[in-house]
Amino acid sequence: MNKFDFPLSLLRCPNCAANNLVTRQMDVSIICETCKIEFPFNHGRPVLLNPQNDLFNFADYVNAGLPSLQNDKGIGRFIPSSSVNLCSERVLGTLGRTLSSLSSARVLVVGGGRQRSWLNKRLEVGNHVKIIYSDIDVNADVDVFCDGHDLPFADNVFDAVITTAVLEHVLYPEKVVSEIYRVLKTNGSLYSELPFIQQVHEGAYDFTRYTHSGHRRLMNGFEEVESGMVAGPGTAMVWTIENFVLSFFSNRILRQAAKAGVRLLFFWIKYFDILLKNKPEAMDGASCTYFFGKKIPGKIADSQIIKKYVGAKHLSHT
Repeated sequence: MNKFDFPLSLLRCPNCAANNLVTRQMDVSIICETCKIEFPFNHGRPVLLNPQNDLFNFADYVNAGLPSLQNDKGIGRFIPSSSVNLCSERVLGTLGRTLSSLSSARVLVVGGGRQRSWLNKRLEVGNHVKIIYSDIDVNADVDVFCDGHDLPFADNVFDAVITTAVLEHVLYPEKVVSEIYRVLKTNGSLYSELPFIQQVHEGAYDFTRYTHSGHRRLMNGFEEVESGMVAGPGTAMVWTIENFVLSFFSNRILRQAAKAGVRLLFFWIKYFDILLKNKPEAMDGASCTYFFGKKIPGKIADSQIIKKYVGAKHLSHT
């Protein structure tokens, strides 16, 4: 976890949207000189929340200790994952090469979680590229705590934004995407992953699912470079079998045992996604899709999004 080390000129107040933040008390807080709201730090990381946020408040972060970032999962290390990822290594590699060609660049990760350790390696960028990790989760490995609905950054300051498996967990995805659009420079890059056929995986903080077309529609302020399948019907099938079995258990230990058993017995089904990744018919049953695009002025017309549908059911209502 890094100490706050990016310029205040990059920030704006999440309460009043003023670009008028200053540090005070030897970097233990940031204050907005316009609305006078004071934002605390958690172990060197600013907590830049709108004080009107009724789900998260400053005290939750001020009193929290540093989370353990140990990756040792015990016996869980031997349990296969239920999913494949058919695209992130390739697409993020392309993004990394684009960023490396710039003299300097800034990247924002919205919903960074514990991604720092692998995402830095995946992008393979040099010291001239600054990656800022953000999240609302007090246990996340981030540079700044914030809510995606009120990103505390100035307009047009990032060269790229990455958000993977995040927008299904926010109350208003369109609002978060509008914030991402705002902080990106024109022609800045966006990489997004969103689930379609997946069961609830973050309890009460799990709200929305998107088809491939729905994902494109959500990102209609961006010109598509490419989009497609992250994980297909094979992964969706493993998720479904797992959650069917889990429906019979409420005890935590029994649920963990049941999950391990299902994955050991059925993990191999996910590898059918490798065979199906280029088949349009599989897109209708995808477990997760991705979108890689560039910020443009204006919006992509809905008619164009409909025309670019990839799948088996080519219907017309006109």
